[in-house]
Amino acid sequence: MTSGHPSLTRRAVRELHELPLRLRLAALLVALLMAALVVTGAAATYQLRSFLQQQQDTELQVTARDLVAAAVARPQSTAPVRPAVASRNGYVVRLQWTPTTSEDYFRSGTDRPRFPELQPGSPRVRTGRPFTVGSLQSDTQWRVVAGTATVGGRTIPYAVALSQDRVHDTVDRLAAIVALAGLIALLACAVLGWFAVRRALRPLRRIQDTARAIAAGDLTQRIPVQNTRDEVAGLAQSLNRMLTRIEESFAARRESEERMRRFVADASHELRTPLASVRGYAELYRMGAVTSTDDVASAMRRIEEEATRLGLMVDELLLLTRLDEHPSGPGDPPRPFAPVDLMVLAADAVQDTRARAPGRTVRMTGLSGPLRSTMVSGDEAGLRQVLTNLLANAVRYTPEGTDIEVMVGLREEAAHVVVRDHGPGVGTDLRERVFERFFRADAARNSAHGGSGLGLAIVSAIVAAHRGSVDLSETPGGGATFTVQIPSIAQQAHSDDEGPAQSTTEDFGADRIRAD
Repeated sequence: MTSGHPSLTRRAVRELHELPLRLRLAALLVALLMAALVVTGAAATYQLRSFLQQQQDTELQVTARDLVAAAVARPQSTAPVRPAVASRNGYVVRLQWTPTTSEDYFRSGTDRPRFPELQPGSPRVRTGRPFTVGSLQSDTQWRVVAGTATVGGRTIPYAVALSQDRVHDTVDRLAAIVALAGLIALLACAVLGWFAVRRALRPLRRIQDTARAIAAGDLTQRIPVQNTRDEVAGLAQSLNRMLTRIEESFAARRESEERMRRFVADASHELRTPLASVRGYAELYRMGAVTSTDDVASAMRRIEEEATRLGLMVDELLLLTRLDEHPSGPGDPPRPFAPVDLMVLAADAVQDTRARAPGRTVRMTGLSGPLRSTMVSGDEAGLRQVLTNLLANAVRYTPEGTDIEVMVGLREEAAHVVVRDHGPGVGTDLRERVFERFFRADAARNSAHGGSGLGLAIVSAIVAAHRGSVDLSETPGGGATFTVQIPSIAQQAHSDDEGPAQSTTEDFGADRIRAD
């Protein structure tokens, strides 16, 4: 038996916890109100009972001697007293004439208090403090006060009793009124509390509905936020911020997956062509179709060219992957940043381009005025590749003899590098796509020039890692103009404020250009 009670208790607690929150809150509210009403009613009843009893005791003590004097003045008789006296006051007086003889006065009916034995020296007689006794024929309670009176030179003990029916009736009526009022208040509180709890929990139901919609796949759902300062409104705002981040994360993930799918598809397509060429020449050699020394040399040359192209493409893909792993932002570059002079890097790139394309005219000038040092914080190797790719793109996709211009300088405290050619240019509808990976405005011409379609994508990624931007516009008169903008660390943009260190670097870059 004892082992079953804890199990029942745990089951009851578990079932209570499984109830909806609104039911539990309403039940808790009703239970608290019931406890408050019970305590308040009990306290009020107790206080009223104590007050009425104290008032009755005072009345009993004041009236006792007068009643005793009236009883002593009457002749000894067991007959009832006058009904008027009994009905008016409800008192009963007992005189203990002898230890064995007593007589009750002022009583009506057969009900009498259960008087104790009265002796002149008993504590109750001596102290005169009121006390309570029962009845001989009913459940009526009586308050009694005892004392002594002198009759004919004798000391006679007496007791005066007063029925407490009036007190009990008053207390019972009050208890009934309190119980009825409490029941009405309890029912009203239960109904109002139910609606109040439902209203208070309405934002939580909205949160629940929003969570269900999001679980169904609609990440655009948000929780309506009321113009309040309670905890639910704060929770809704926090959840909305979390949902916004989750939606952005899922959008970025979908975009990354889509980008990865395109990347894999484009890479597979680009790698398939040189691999097919290498495999074709290998199969021709294996089948004996390539027999002469010249044919073998030509096949080996083509295999080497395609292998070189494959290696270059793989290197570029690896570079783009590394750049993707390090998004732009302070403290998160692909490699540690350091002060770099773009004028010196541009001079080196111009010199390299002249060496690779001797028939080209490549000029380097200042962005506005003479050349001057253009310092930025960045990765020197990455910025060199940006300039190399832009110049290689200009050489590859412009006719022989087309001039190329490189301009370096500061504009509005930002470093600018402009690479301009005067070739056929790029159509307006294609300018936004030239920085996409594997994009080719003319696939046949790109393949003929050996491009992989990754050069400008690498430029865009490196510049973004430097918190900069690269744009393509049309050269006045025809051609393509690429403008690279990177935040500068120069303190002054005017030549009047340049220091000696800048002049030294400037002279060094200018000497290299003149030496070319």
